[in-house]
Amino acid sequence: MAKFEDRENRRRTSVVGSIVDGAPIASGSGRGRPKENREIKKRVSLSVMPSLYEDIQRIAYVQRRSISDVVGDLMEQFREGHEEELAEYRKIKNNEKKG
Repeated sequence: MAKFEDRENRRRTSVVGSIVDGAPIASGSGRGRPKENREIKKRVSLSVMPSLYEDIQRIAYVQRRSISDVVGDLMEQFREGHEEELAEYRKIKNNEKKG
């Protein structure tokens, strides 16, 4: 029975064991690239017409950029053009928190 207990203890301390048991993997192992304090991209799913997507894909190809970069730039431009709406949203949300 001691062999089984030893094997089970080794499994629990392994990466596979932590996944199986649902425990978080220790991040302080010193392996890999250190975490940076920067914003990471969020993965989203969009539905667009196939013809529009193909044209955007072609434009991105000519510009030697990814579709993600092209769409991200367009979204940033949209945000910059709608600062008033963002300010209004923040104002509404702050009033909701107070009252």
